Amino acid sequence: MKIVIVIDLIDNLTNGSVMTARRFADGLRERGHEVCIVAVGADGADDVAVSERYVPILSEVSAKNQIKFGKFEREKVMKAFEGADVVHFIFPFKLEKKCKKLADEMGIPTTAAFHVQPEDISYNIHMEKFQPLNSYIYSYLRRKFYKRFRRIHCPSRFIANQLDSHGYKAELYVISNGFDRDFKPPETKPENEKFEIVMVGRLAPEKKQKILISAVSESKFKDRIHLTLLGNGPCKKKLSRQAEKLGVDCSFDFLPKEKLIAKLQRSDLYVHASTVEIEAIACIEAIACGLVPVISDSELSATPQFALDERSLFKNDDHVELAKKIDFWLENEDERKKMGAKYAASAKKYALDNSLILAERMFTDEINECRAAKTRQSTNAAYATNAEARNR
Repeated sequence: MKIVIVIDLIDNLTNGSVMTARRFADGLRERGHEVCIVAVGADGADDVAVSERYVPILSEVSAKNQIKFGKFEREKVMKAFEGADVVHFIFPFKLEKKCKKLADEMGIPTTAAFHVQPEDISYNIHMEKFQPLNSYIYSYLRRKFYKRFRRIHCPSRFIANQLDSHGYKAELYVISNGFDRDFKPPETKPENEKFEIVMVGRLAPEKKQKILISAVSESKFKDRIHLTLLGNGPCKKKLSRQAEKLGVDCSFDFLPKEKLIAKLQRSDLYVHASTVEIEAIACIEAIACGLVPVISDSELSATPQFALDERSLFKNDDHVELAKKIDFWLENEDERKKMGAKYAASAKKYALDNSLILAERMFTDEINECRAAKTRQSTNAAYATNAEARNR
């Protein structure tokens, strides 16, 4: 089938939703589908690049979180939509709204994904404790965009439950964003000079890298630990100053896929301290490489689903408890190695290949329902015409 993916930007490799869209596009192509991406920065042979849309103030704020907004260019988009079997939308912004309207005009089946968690927004404007704001954002997104779809891709059961509780009436397809098969345990693991802890994610308030730095500073093995924070974002300078002040041996980096895999494979422990997560594919990738995770038990995060027991969970925002969990896994090397193998096995159900099969099923369900609706309309129109003729 021909699948069009609409997303505001596709050229920022530090954005999780962008990476998900790229993985899905590449995976669907490998499975024999024709895929066209409509986005700022789209440069594939079958893709359509749109211009960046500038929004005063909002564009500056969004740029800090690796977001650009695409401009709706009707002729370009119409060309991309020609012959499409289905159009899939990643974000709920203006480009997607206008493209959805055009797809409806052209009679093309459509589906949408839910990747913008309201709490991500409220944390970045420092209103995370004002729950009515989050409820309003869920409602706003439903009224302005998602109510127009019959099927929504939810990367986790957690976010599907959130949508259900906020009045979303579409059929919700729980489909992991999926990890690449190249993420796997190493054949041999090198010895590290220090105990290597790693966390991957945007350096933003809701990701809580500051809790991890504080936890390492509280560890009784502080001088034996090296911490690596992989990602970019607005909190980098603040986190660097915190680590220096607390005397934590901490490095910052952003790595392409091959180097990221190598880093995960030679690390000793993965920590995911984030308070807000729709899924956290980075955590799955670490687990797939055989790392034991220690995960915040935040009620606003789907990531606790990956923990196999309580030793891999800590109370959200509690750096003292996190320090104790880190110390346990550092002291118990044999148990860590045993559980690392179990975690790698548990990750297999989140493999991208499985996610692509489920996504194909969602697309096919929508296509079939649209065809059935058109058939009913044609039948009803023909019946009405015949009835009118009989009554003359």
